[in-house]
Formats: sequence, structure tokens, C-alpha cells
Amino acid sequence: MSAQWQPAVAITDEARVTPPIGWWELLRYWGVAVAWMGVISTLSSDAFSASNTSRYIDPLLRYFFPHLSLSQLFFLHTVVRKTAHLAEFFVLGLLLYWASRRGREPRWQVRWMVQSLVIAAIYALLDELHQAFVPSRTPSLVDSGIDFAGAAISQLVPYLRHVLAKTGAVT
Repeated sequence: MSAQWQPAVAITDEARVTPPIGWWELLRYWGVAVAWMGVISTLSSDAFSASNTSRYIDPLLRYFFPHLSLSQLFFLHTVVRKTAHLAEFFVLGLLLYWASRRGREPRWQVRWMVQSLVIAAIYALLDELHQAFVPSRTPSLVDSGIDFAGAAISQLVPYLRHVLAKTGAVT
């Protein structure tokens, strides 16, 4: 009568390959993403409102494009600011994916992408809510959409890297 011990829950291949992650590892991965969220929150403060950034952006635009009309200057200033939204959340999307993956194989999974996008979308809305309480800022769902677009575009990086690795073009 030899009874062999069987686990109550089936162990998946991923559980075999991936050892349990400790708090230091979690902090290492997620801490960077949370720190970047802090940078984004700082950029959503009064110091980076349109009236304050115009002191820096407008002279640069006038230097490179000296014949701009006032309306063209306003338009380009807006383009620079909206591009900054896109870039901030592009970086956040990459950091969230990196934190979701935490060095595990395979390099890309839909659930890590979805997790990254959900967190980025929630944070984009929270960022605009934060701006509602800053007198010199204006909350905008359009800005949240631009933020989300940056995070969504960023997900192409790990996906394309994964696809290229499968074809042997990238290791």
C-alpha cells in the first residue's frame, strides 16, 4: 500500500519555471513604475501649467520659427504639451509592462499588456482628477485619451520584440 502524495492544485508550467517573487523583487519592478507616476503627478502640478510652460516653450518656438503668428504659436505650444502627455504615458506603459512581466518568460503575454493598459487608463483618469484640484490646470478627458494612446502605443514595443525574437531577428 504505497500512497503517493499529490498536490491539491495542479502545478502549471509557469509556476515551475517562475519561482515565487519576494517583496524586494516586487519593489524593484513596481517601484520604478510608481516613481514614474510620481513624476507624472509633478508634471500635472501648477509649475507645469500652460501659463508657466509658455515662459520656456514659447521662446524656443520663436527661436526656431521666428515668423509664427500668435495663433500658430499657441497651436504649436499646445502640440508640444499634448506630445508630452503622449510621451509620459508611453514611458509609463513600458514600465507597467516591465513590472507586470517581472523577467518571466515568455517575453510577451496578452494579460501583461492588458494589465498595463488598465493601470495606465486608471492612472490617466486619476491624473486628470488631480488636475481638477489645481487652480491653474484644466482637467480633460481628451488628455486622458492622449495619455492612454501613449500607453497603448508603448505596448507595441514588447510585442514587436517578442514577434521578432520568434522569427530569430532579435534575441
